[in-house]
Amino acid sequence: MSGIREEIRAILREEISALRSEHGPAPVVRTERVRIASDAEVNRFALDVARRASDPDFVAQLTRGEMRFELMHDAPSVAAPIVSGAPRAEPEMLDKALITERDIATLNGARGIRIGPNSRLTPLARDEAQRKGIRIERTER
Repeated sequence: MSGIREEIRAILREEISALRSEHGPAPVVRTERVRIASDAEVNRFALDVARRASDPDFVAQLTRGEMRFELMHDAPSVAAPIVSGAPRAEPEMLDKALITERDIATLNGARGIRIGPNSRLTPLARDEAQRKGIRIERTER
């Protein structure tokens, strides 16, 4: 199997080389590094590109792929949290003998539910929970 892969790679290298020689040398790509760390900097960058768009040479280079932008990746001064947003709320408790699809459908925006040890879910309730991405956790008491 690896022999076939090596043969395919060799053929692709030859074909790509032939295509490059037909089309001449690859264009020189000019890369501009951009620092964007806030909404104000995004707006500043957008205004700068809009201003430069009046230059036909700039637009032509950008269109041909001879001009590209690259984000500067500076180390943040303060460690960013791994997870952002509000802390998770405790899952809602459904302590019923039989939990139906209708019970799951009424849980708008819930990410999880807890059910009692003797609670049973109908197959449709389980399907609805899976469709909505609701995690089901069974309690011990």
